[in-house]
Order: sequence, then C-alpha cells, then structure tokens
Amino acid sequence: MWSIAKRELFFYFSNITGYLVIGSYLILNTLLLWFFDTPYQLLNTGFLDLSPFFEISPWLFIFLIPALSMRSFSEEYTSGTFEILITKPLRHLDIFGGKFLAIVLIIFIILLSTSINFIALQALIESQSKIDLGRLVSCYFGLILLCFLFLSISLCCSILFRNQISSFLVAVLTCYTHYFIWDFIAVSFSLPWLYKFISDLGIQTHYLNLSRGIIRLEDIIYFFGLIVILFTLGIELIKKEQSK
Repeated sequence: MWSIAKRELFFYFSNITGYLVIGSYLILNTLLLWFFDTPYQLLNTGFLDLSPFFEISPWLFIFLIPALSMRSFSEEYTSGTFEILITKPLRHLDIFGGKFLAIVLIIFIILLSTSINFIALQALIESQSKIDLGRLVSCYFGLILLCFLFLSISLCCSILFRNQISSFLVAVLTCYTHYFIWDFIAVSFSLPWLYKFISDLGIQTHYLNLSRGIIRLEDIIYFFGLIVILFTLGIELIKKEQSK
C-alpha cells in the first residue's frame, strides 16, 4: 500500500500539477477569508472565530478533492499502466488504499497550512479572549471526515470513468448533490419527522453539527459508515475492471 502511495506522491510533487491545485486552493481560501469583502471574511463577522472557514470549506473541497483524485485511475487507463498494476503482487486493497492514502497525506498538508488562520486570529484578539479549542478540534474533525468522504466518492468516479475530465465533473456533481440536495428536498415536506429523516440522509446536516462543536455518535457513524461502504465499493470496482 505504501509503495503505491509513494508513487502517487512522487507524481503530485514531481511536476506542477500538485502544486498548482494546492496553491490555487490556499490562495482562494486566503482571499475569501481575509481580503474579499464577503460574508466569509473573518474580520466582518464581529466574533473573530474560524466559523467562516468551516462554512466555506465544503464548497472549496467539492472542487479540490475531485481535482486531486481525477487522475488516480483515469490516468492509469490512459497510459495503459492499469493492466500492469493489477498484475503485480498487490492486493486490490493495496491499490485503492495506496491511492487513498497519498491524497489523504496531501489533504493533511493542506489542512495543516490553514492553521495560519488560527495563528493570525490569535494575534488579533485581545489577550483575555481565547478561541474555543474544543470546538476547533471538533470542527477540524468534521472537516477531515468530510474530506475522506469526498475522496472516497472521487476515487470511485476515477475508476468508473477513463477520462479525467469526466471523472472530475461527475465527482464534483456527486459530492455537491450528496452535500446539498437532501436538505433542498427536505424543506418541501412539512412533517418534522420526515424533514429530519430526509435531511439526515445528506452530508450537510452531519457536517454542520460537528462544525458547531456538537459531537454526536450518529454523525460519526454516518461518516465512517459511508466511507467504509465507498472504500469497499472502490475495491470491488477494481476487481471488476481486472475481470474484464
């Protein structure tokens, strides 16, 4: 698994692609949070906390993670190396898990770099005021789970589509739909229990709970359950491709 991950990391950081995607995210994130006059600007909220960062992050990661993942398997098909890869003494778990692990490491690098926002806010607020670290940990935990779920979806799309652009577009559409569409459908129902049931099918409700510092077992089970299901689906899709 680690050999696949190292191979992927070498690709991302041996050419401009990885730096371009990561750099674009960090520049856009910084502009929205500090420079552009938008509701997400940290200085406009009046509270000087990182809530705007966690509000805007799903929008940015909906595009970032499919951009990082679109070549994972699609490029293997295009270059003809997928057939070579599956003939090596590697388990299907190693292949999918290695590519998953490589992008996870990149995501952690990105999230670590966003800690500059926390440092900057700490420097701005008064000495007797402090950012709630417990809530901050819960927010980052929710964001990490969200990224893992988007990554699982994006890798499955990369297996299903041999074209990188198609893989990217379908992954973006799937992540966007699963994040937003369920709440959109839920508001059309007046029954509270039905609204809650449909809303709970989507990612947004569970992510927002964690981003408010509310750690509930059902939210954690939701994320881990979907990640495991999609991870298993990705392995099965590789097996199916091998059998063709």
